[in-house]
Amino acid sequence: MKAQRILTTVRKPLEYRHLPVVFAVIAFALSVPALWRGWESMDDLRHRAKLVEPSSLPPRLHDTGLVPENSGKLFTILSDLHTVVRTGSTFEKLRDYGLLPWWTQQDYLSSQWRPADSFTHWLDYRLFPDSAALIHVHSLLWFSAVILLVTSLYRQLMKPYWVAGLAALLYLLDDSNSVPATWICNRHLPISLVLAISCLLAYHRWRTTNSPAAAVVSHLCLLGSLLATEGAVAIFAYLFAYAVIVDRGSWLRRALSLVPAVLIIVLWRIVYSALGHGAYGSAFIIDPAREPLRYAGAVLERAPILLFAQWGGPPSATFSFARDSLRTPLWLSAVVFLILVLIVLWPLLRRNRLARFWLMAMLLSTLTICATLPMNRNLLFVAIGAFGLMAQFIGSLWAKEEPLAKMRLWRVLAWVFCIYFLLAHVLFATVGRVATQQMVKFSRKEFDSTTQVGELHGVENQDLIIVNAPNPFSLFYLPTYRAHNRQSLPRTIRTLAPGFRPIEVIRTGEKTILLRAKSGNLLSCRQRHDFHFVYLYRTFNNGFRDDRSPMHAGDKVVLPPLTVEVVDVDSNNRPTEVLFSFVVSLDDPSLRWLVWDWDKELYTPFLVPAIGQKCELVGPF
Repeated sequence: MKAQRILTTVRKPLEYRHLPVVFAVIAFALSVPALWRGWESMDDLRHRAKLVEPSSLPPRLHDTGLVPENSGKLFTILSDLHTVVRTGSTFEKLRDYGLLPWWTQQDYLSSQWRPADSFTHWLDYRLFPDSAALIHVHSLLWFSAVILLVTSLYRQLMKPYWVAGLAALLYLLDDSNSVPATWICNRHLPISLVLAISCLLAYHRWRTTNSPAAAVVSHLCLLGSLLATEGAVAIFAYLFAYAVIVDRGSWLRRALSLVPAVLIIVLWRIVYSALGHGAYGSAFIIDPAREPLRYAGAVLERAPILLFAQWGGPPSATFSFARDSLRTPLWLSAVVFLILVLIVLWPLLRRNRLARFWLMAMLLSTLTICATLPMNRNLLFVAIGAFGLMAQFIGSLWAKEEPLAKMRLWRVLAWVFCIYFLLAHVLFATVGRVATQQMVKFSRKEFDSTTQVGELHGVENQDLIIVNAPNPFSLFYLPTYRAHNRQSLPRTIRTLAPGFRPIEVIRTGEKTILLRAKSGNLLSCRQRHDFHFVYLYRTFNNGFRDDRSPMHAGDKVVLPPLTVEVVDVDSNNRPTEVLFSFVVSLDDPSLRWLVWDWDKELYTPFLVPAIGQKCELVGPF
């Protein structure tokens, strides 16, 4: 009786007919603190450098390869806002300046085409270019629209309404959506969700009312969502699951209903590739169209971790912070947890068609985010199906609509998971939204510290030589960071090696210096702590070169003002010794030497050894 009273108390507000609007307002209110955060470092500043007029930028920034010549122009923004490397000339510029380290793979490609999202940023910079607060407001309005539409979707597909309201509440409180909502450069995610959910709602109307107008709207929204982000292909998982499980037409009619969506996706991908966009040569992003077998391996590794995080496990990014020996236990824990979840859901899945729809859509949409490193902010499409299924499960237990299973052991397990889901996704998620923002703030502070090389007066006439970068990936953002803070840009940046392990630095001549790994290779990370930022740094560094791309003794890379030669490699074809030959003496004042101090966690001046002398640089542990 007590449980029934609790249920009656909870049901009424969750059945409120204006709940979508209420939740949309709450979503905006929860994210209001972002209005005072300004532009974040990293991609916010990189995008800003492309969006402002060229006259607002220091001239040298165009020489780095980060900013196209026609920055600020609509066509340039639509084609290249989300581009890192799309052409060989851009690759050469970035590597010659030093934003791509010398070990970057020669055929490296990293470019996303998101014109729908890019247009909204271009519009921001035409209306209020210097107001980060108003730009944040724009992003939050898109996020509020996501919550409004996802709540409407649940209410259209699910009965009773309180269960639909519960699913929407879980989605609203989910801490995974706090970063995409409040990070300007992540606006593509809420934009694509708005269009994708609209696509599914229109598709549902088309299939239930046979409305031609709804069919047209659905497919236009599908195209728009793909033009906001390539991850929007996940909505096809929902269309497919709807056709297979929810649609009541003949199998032929169901199959034919998917044909226009398939054609749109195929044509979009053809244009996407023809324009030179995609990813290659990186362990960070895998392009399924270019590397299907490698992508299949990534699915096996990443899908359980992502689903574990979605259903209440640790954040999926934990996988990147963990040392190698812990990754298998984490993966096995995820698999065991998901098997137990499937066991408690099984009776519901057997009898409830909509529950099977949510499950299939959730699983298929997970495949689309396995192409990149596990991160909770990529779970927003997956979460639609997960919370729909979770709410149905909780609703069936609490409402006691019918016995789901007769086994006492199952009932105990089911209630344990029911309570766990409510704690994890209501109570802990509410706290988690604050904790996530604090963790993001701390993480960005850590990243920023590896970018801040100091004031460095006179560096505009010098080549900046960083002997052991703790996070080579963060140096990609150094020029835009310094430009934003009105600091001088170095003539070039040269990163000799990552600082992941102890290194011997040997001066072999007036103009030459040799780096030798004390153990392992120069690109690998020594294993010590269970979880550490250095493992994440190593993961990001892998984004510059595919693990399967070998290096050989004798390989050379010519960069102004030096030549890099691989002297020796290990059994994994990774460099253990590398010789750097400069065109000037290592003591020449045109070279500015820095070294990372792991104890102080900052860059300090590096005194180059005398000819024939050496020194040792310690690693993080």
